[in-house]
Amino acid sequence: MKIKQVFDGVFQTIFWVWNLTFLSIVYLGILPLLGVPLIQATIDGTIPLEFSLTMAATIAVPTVCTVIGARRFRKQPLQLMRWFYGVEAPLFLLCLLRLFLLRELTPASSQIIATIALCIAAFSVEMLYGYLGQRENVQNIFDSPNSHNQQPRFFMLIGEKRSAWLQLGCHSLMVVVGIWAATLLLYYALPVALYTLYGFLFVVIQFFKFTWVSPFLEMFKYGAWASALIWIPLSFILFGLTCSLFVVMPSLYGFLYIHSGRKIWQSFAAQYGKNKALMGSLGVIAAWLAIFSALQQQPQVAVMKMLATPPANDTVRQTLLAKSDMIRSGLVNAYLSPYRYLSTVGENNHIYEIYKNIWIFPDEAAQTLQNSYNFLMSPFLYQGSSADVEKAEKLYGEFFDTELQKGDTEAVKHAVQSTSNREEAKAGLLNVNQEKVWLQSQEVTVKENGDWADVQLYEVYKNQTPNLQEVFYYFSLPESAAVTGVWLGDTGDLNKRFVFTVSPRGAAQQVYNQQVRERVDPALLEQIGPKQYRLRAFPIPAKREFTQTDGPTEMHLWLTYKVMRQPQGWAMPVLAEKRNIFWNQNTRRTIAEKEVKYSGKEARETWLPPFLPAAAQQPLTAQQAILAGGNIISAKPLADANYSLPQGKKFAVILDTSRSMAAESKEVKETFEWLKANAAGKNGVDLYIASAAGMPPKFVEDVRNFDAAKVTFYGTIQLKDMLQQFAQLRGDKSYDTVFLVSDRHSYELSDDRKLKLSISSPLWTVHLGGLPPGYDDATLKVIQDSGGGVSTDMKEAMQRVATTAASGESTVSVVDGYAWSYAKTPQSKKTAKSATVAEPKNAGNEGFKPIAARQLITALSKQKSSNQLTQLDAMHAVAKNFKVVTPYSSMIVLVNDAQREQLKAAEAKSDRFDREVESGKEELSKPNNPLNVSGVPEPEEWLLLAVGAIGLLVIFFRQRRAKMVG
Repeated sequence: MKIKQVFDGVFQTIFWVWNLTFLSIVYLGILPLLGVPLIQATIDGTIPLEFSLTMAATIAVPTVCTVIGARRFRKQPLQLMRWFYGVEAPLFLLCLLRLFLLRELTPASSQIIATIALCIAAFSVEMLYGYLGQRENVQNIFDSPNSHNQQPRFFMLIGEKRSAWLQLGCHSLMVVVGIWAATLLLYYALPVALYTLYGFLFVVIQFFKFTWVSPFLEMFKYGAWASALIWIPLSFILFGLTCSLFVVMPSLYGFLYIHSGRKIWQSFAAQYGKNKALMGSLGVIAAWLAIFSALQQQPQVAVMKMLATPPANDTVRQTLLAKSDMIRSGLVNAYLSPYRYLSTVGENNHIYEIYKNIWIFPDEAAQTLQNSYNFLMSPFLYQGSSADVEKAEKLYGEFFDTELQKGDTEAVKHAVQSTSNREEAKAGLLNVNQEKVWLQSQEVTVKENGDWADVQLYEVYKNQTPNLQEVFYYFSLPESAAVTGVWLGDTGDLNKRFVFTVSPRGAAQQVYNQQVRERVDPALLEQIGPKQYRLRAFPIPAKREFTQTDGPTEMHLWLTYKVMRQPQGWAMPVLAEKRNIFWNQNTRRTIAEKEVKYSGKEARETWLPPFLPAAAQQPLTAQQAILAGGNIISAKPLADANYSLPQGKKFAVILDTSRSMAAESKEVKETFEWLKANAAGKNGVDLYIASAAGMPPKFVEDVRNFDAAKVTFYGTIQLKDMLQQFAQLRGDKSYDTVFLVSDRHSYELSDDRKLKLSISSPLWTVHLGGLPPGYDDATLKVIQDSGGGVSTDMKEAMQRVATTAASGESTVSVVDGYAWSYAKTPQSKKTAKSATVAEPKNAGNEGFKPIAARQLITALSKQKSSNQLTQLDAMHAVAKNFKVVTPYSSMIVLVNDAQREQLKAAEAKSDRFDREVESGKEELSKPNNPLNVSGVPEPEEWLLLAVGAIGLLVIFFRQRRAKMVG
């Protein structure tokens, strides 16, 4: 009897001391310092709801279990132990693992977690209500005094028989889960037992050495004495109890669940017969194992094999295209494996290290243990290597013809947000370019000057996050427009804004990126296509969460450009892509001195109107500017009758067959039908069909023999690769113009390779569906140097080609309703009088000169030079003189002398015009691998680390609380 009383006292002590200790830590520390910020992050959308629910469950589990233990099992110590080890401890451990270790769940890991939770619930029902069948037919099976309590309402609704079958199924799984979990925990129980014993002896020895006094006094130095006196004792008590309980948990947990499963099986068998009980149990286990086996097949294994070799014919390509969903699933799973799995199979070595170092196991025995552990943990381990992340990203781009972060943004976003760490979730959220900077106000002003106008865009940005942010725009302007300035400011005071410098494109990019890394204010405006521009500004001041300072709270940006009048009016920048920034109905907009209000979807999607109406409606007149060196640029307005289509020419058409072109298949068909009807009969038109890796490109001598409906759009091909394939197929054939038919291709997949070919004929890229954000410099150079251009319509491109040829050799381009010509000497009076347009009112028009300078640079780019750097310097000198952005010269805003010195040094380098492709792909903050270790610390090191960690946490929480109060 005395022995039973001793055990009853031990059981009562274990349950109440552990729960009371933990409840103190939960309500004094975890809830106010971790729970509240986690809930706030969930409300803000930074962290998924499931993590806040898990945090709530983590706090509720010991609270609810303590209350139930006090009400139902207070006088039953043995039942308290069953309740603790069968319900509270495993459920609490499950919540902790979900909250701090498991991030985004996979189908396989979700099945395991859901099954464990189901078995815990079934065990709690068995403890509280016993067998749910006809109890009068079951005798001497239950040892629980609660077996005759009234059943829950749910089980009463579904009926006694269904309740019994449901309970049998759950308890059949409970046997499997009990064996699996007990075995898994056993791997850790033995090392924990040794560490706990050794650590206890070490703490006792160190305590009497008084080595802990100095670190303890340091906590008082930082004002954390009150928290230290509470946290350290509670933490050590909790740590000691948890370690001691963890040692016996595997055997008790397994015994309780197996015993509970056996009892319910016997009760069911007594009521319905052993055959039904056996068939029911085996059926449930077999079904569960079948589902488990299916979910264990990680999709990337088969996908990697499928894409290992490029398809060699259209049949194989079409087969792969039909499996696009499976391929997408596999590649995304591989790319996000650090977020979805605890480790790869190969990198999981902690069991090996523990048993080799602690138990001095031989290598072979330790590896055998590791392999068996990997088998049990297979739902949580990635079947591949860490190198699969980069491999999957590359294969995704090659197959889907877009960058993975852009193609599966939501999947990436959910993965990086799946953590209880608020700051880590914020970092991941920022990496996938969410809306973090609010456009507070926008003002557009237009100063008309007859046929051209000065336009200013003024925007104010407010950061919505506590981190510094970058605003990023891709936009386009008319090809004849000239960007003349960009400024930054902390306020709207024009006298205090930071001015721009026109610099070689490579030097400007290098300095900007360096300053962003150093977190200093710069802005960079670049031209990355005939019409395309890229604008970046950093940093938008962080939002202040706790303290107020005198620093800036917003960023002001001014952008100016000059543009020619078109029939629709004055062209506004057309947005191609934005990052981090957003606007809504609360954004204040003033356009041409008129307040503009947008609402709903329009307010969220509209950056600027496409055109502003021109006040002056008089007929367009010719313009002329005489620039330095006797260079004359003239602009002659064109009427519709001045445009024509080519005749008697020889053209080459290159067709992009990459995967993204499938979305433009209708436009492809219409384009080639137009070519056959309007160009092929009067001109020779050869077709070159580019192809992704695996199949060679094709040559079709006459475009009229081509059927666009039979094309298989597959993979990805860069523009420079299409040109390379064209050069290999054309042989000695010559063409008057080369047209490349593509779509709004993925600029993100471009690279910095140089083109090893030159095209003497003008190269025109026709982008169906819209212009791309930009081009890599090698491709842009071919377009510019060849005298080509860009368009979104084949008819427009051919009209511009034919009209340019008909306008004379001095014509630089035909664009935006004007024929632009270049000459070194003034035109004769005779020529001027015979012109069909009016004589320019002011040949020295200063305001028009920046626009003319842009055309001069276009003319200079077509001239051949043996020294390319000298030619680039000459074009840059023109841009710098007239302060305009060109494909070779960028604008950078600097704020201090150190930045200016750095720019001066970059401008002196020979690579000052070498600009790298910036895809905008973000480097995601990958979580650490918790199952990979390089070595195992000694027990005393673990204890010292624990003491240090507790001290740091105390100081951190104290400082954080002071900041929140401040």
